[in-house]
Amino acid sequence: MNCQNCNTIIENGYALCTACELRFAGTLLRLARDITPLYDSLDATLHPGGHSPVRIQTATPPTPIRLDVLDLIDMLDATARELWRCLDGIDALDWRKDKRNEDLKATLIACAGHPRLATFADAGFYMHVVDGIARKVDAALDPPEQRREIGTCELCETMLTAGAADQWVTCPVCGREQRAQTVKLRRLKTLCWDDSERGSAADISKAFAVSGLKVSRKTITTWEQRGKLPRHADGYAYCDVYRLLIGPDLTKSVR
Repeated sequence: MNCQNCNTIIENGYALCTACELRFAGTLLRLARDITPLYDSLDATLHPGGHSPVRIQTATPPTPIRLDVLDLIDMLDATARELWRCLDGIDALDWRKDKRNEDLKATLIACAGHPRLATFADAGFYMHVVDGIARKVDAALDPPEQRREIGTCELCETMLTAGAADQWVTCPVCGREQRAQTVKLRRLKTLCWDDSERGSAADISKAFAVSGLKVSRKTITTWEQRGKLPRHADGYAYCDVYRLLIGPDLTKSVR
């Protein structure tokens, strides 16, 4: 007989091999550990998640709870209790024999230590389902770093992406490794040297911020109000904002 998860040949008639049984139990225990931070992360003002919460202020009041996390908890609860009934051999329709445990954490721990975890017929299926839920819990508690477009590769013109802390990027097409800041500045130079490149105050502020130059949207609109920055039908010219932004520094360097 083969393991339902890794297809390894096993001779004891079990549905899972020893390694997969240990991994399945470990995932259940990890989910039990994550129950408390998962409930904490229901608070919509906490970001990015339960493992490293940071309270943030938003422009508009958020919903009282994160509905995606609430759905995830419901999914985990239903799966854990269904698994527990399978392990105990309880018919889901026979409610009188269902010794319902209201504590989700205790239910997960009980499943992880159950002697039939690797022997019941659908062990491989439930292991796959629990692994999928565990990945969603990890993403809810510790979301991956957001990557944004920073510019194109100097060889093949492929758009490159990088995280906020990335120092180097590698082109996925030609494999060339480039310094992230150089790519950002090259993109900014392309925008600022072409008089036809226009954008809104928000777009320009964001493009400059990615390249390490800080100019707020309010500053750009103030320059317009004071007559320093012309506004065209399709927005402001990147080159005009760039000249105003670095102008004082250039003047100081000449002196």
